[in-house]
Amino acid sequence: MASLHASLNDIPLAAARLFNSIVEAATIPEHHNPQTASPIANLSYATYYGTALPNGVSQWLGIRYAAPPTGARRFRRAEPPLPTAQIQNAASHGPVCLPVQGAGDGTLPGTYDEDCLFIDIYAPSRPRNTKKDLLPVMLWIQGGAFVELVNFNYNGSGLATTGDVVVASFNYRVGPYGFLANDELAAEGNLNLGLQDQRTAMRWVQEHISAFGGDPSKVTLFGASVGGGSVPLQALAYGGRPPRAEEVTWRAGIGEAPYLPSVFSVAEQVFHYRDLLTATNCSDINCLRSVTSEKIQSANFAVPFPGQKSNALFAYGPVIDGSLLPDTPLNLLKEGRYLKDKPLILGSSRTEGTIFVPQANTTAEVNSFLQAQFPNITNDTLVKAQDLYKKTPKTLPGVNITLAPLFLRAAELYGDASFFCPTLDFAQSFTKAEVPVHFFIDHIEDPIEVAAGYIVPHTWELQGVWGPSNSVSSVALPGANSYEPDKVNAGMVPILQKYWTSFARTAGDVNALKAKGAPIWKAFEDGNYVWLQSNSTRMERMQADLVAKCAFWKSVKTELGQ
Repeated sequence: MASLHASLNDIPLAAARLFNSIVEAATIPEHHNPQTASPIANLSYATYYGTALPNGVSQWLGIRYAAPPTGARRFRRAEPPLPTAQIQNAASHGPVCLPVQGAGDGTLPGTYDEDCLFIDIYAPSRPRNTKKDLLPVMLWIQGGAFVELVNFNYNGSGLATTGDVVVASFNYRVGPYGFLANDELAAEGNLNLGLQDQRTAMRWVQEHISAFGGDPSKVTLFGASVGGGSVPLQALAYGGRPPRAEEVTWRAGIGEAPYLPSVFSVAEQVFHYRDLLTATNCSDINCLRSVTSEKIQSANFAVPFPGQKSNALFAYGPVIDGSLLPDTPLNLLKEGRYLKDKPLILGSSRTEGTIFVPQANTTAEVNSFLQAQFPNITNDTLVKAQDLYKKTPKTLPGVNITLAPLFLRAAELYGDASFFCPTLDFAQSFTKAEVPVHFFIDHIEDPIEVAAGYIVPHTWELQGVWGPSNSVSSVALPGANSYEPDKVNAGMVPILQKYWTSFARTAGDVNALKAKGAPIWKAFEDGNYVWLQSNSTRMERMQADLVAKCAFWKSVKTELGQ
């Protein structure tokens, strides 16, 4: 079979299409090659040859959804993929987009390149001869705080079989490649390119997903961390009224542990551009487009916000551009300028911050960390925040190491400010606009993570959603594999997968296809949420202290840039 794969790379497009016309005449689905039992997808610009997996799923890896964003295309909106007359062997993942150096711990496997705009497709392998046979689509948006991608190369075959859906996952540009900002880029219309890449992938799905058996009218966005935050950001895009040329189609969204980055003005983010000019010996954007990616990467490191001493964890992010993001999320929500026809699942853990904050011993250390992340936060706000969180415990049951006295307080402060409370605000705002919202709190504990003091770390539910063997967690400690069969959290896998895929298949009904024994998940109205916990998943009502803490963070959103 390997030699046949190699020879197919050299078959010209015309011959491939002739072959497929013969197949069609024999009433065999267009995407299936009867001689090799391997799937073929004919797109308008190329033909891709995939792989039939033993579990009844066909996969296509490393499909181009846009032209390489290199050379003169660097720092510009993505262009359509270039046509090719050769069949492409979609047997391996495309490279991952280049990260900000030092953004992560460097342990995630993968190949990195500036030429990175690729999409992977997983689809149940069976004939779909009419439109009514097409399946709902789940389109995955990776996390990584807009400085890296951390959820790449996940295997969607488990979700595809469990939910009878088509699963797609794509890369998008991050760091300077996706979020560089200055007046010249603004004049060109080339701001917020990472978010625009997401919309380019969404348009690609509209045009091409039917070739893989997916229904372009039944697309659910889902993502984690900043990928989860991108779901409501896409609902806010263009103030809910995109120009016709900028429209994309999706019908529902799932945001897991959403991270809402600060949204600044171009003037507040231009320091990245100036730093990059200095480090590369360039004088303008044209020079930056001409240098090698290696030269840019040599200067692409985390830096402090102006006026701060410590590096920000995630200094790159969206800017107000007058179009895609016409204002801050705070103002867009206040003014009701967002899409109101997209049912949502939103949720988070209560210990999102544990993997991000330092082992803080003093209030001053906590405040210094928060100031590095939120350069506009005031001393008055910090004093009030410390008082509001003064009862945060110094340790928790199951922790078997000595934590710094204010570690958990720092984690709760940062976790609420950046993750939990912005998510709750989205849920409250969309619910008031009569958008159906289902909310969850993740309390799926892994004994190893708890023992280390991380409790339920950021995006911990991901291995349950995708299946433990189908994703590589960027937060899992060695041996933290409690979603595996016969482990303590194995029973959460069908619960999560059935809730998620039921929502995607029905455009918002989480309960239609829920797992046996799982509770009826009520809508968020009146503060309802599902508490996700092994052997104790149940409905709860939002507690008054959580509402009060989030009301505080909402009152200072201007300082946080949210």
